[in-house]
Amino acid sequence: MSKELEKALEAWVASRKEGHEQFIRLFEQWGNDFNKQLQEIEKLNNGFLKSVQGNLHYVEQWFTKKEKEFAELFRLFG
Repeated sequence: MSKELEKALEAWVASRKEGHEQFIRLFEQWGNDFNKQLQEIEKLNNGFLKSVQGNLHYVEQWFTKKEKEFAELFRLFG
């Protein structure tokens, strides 16, 4: 009976070890996938910022022009 108990304990330990190792593998894979997605998001953000940065001067001029136009309208009709 002692041999059977010893074998059962060894099997239980091996099973538990395999479960931990499987969890660690899944967690590492999740971390890798998550990092890849973050890198993709960062690339998208950088591309967006580059495209917007070139137009910032134009956008600022447009808003300044509209501000002046509205100020003139309020002065005339307000």
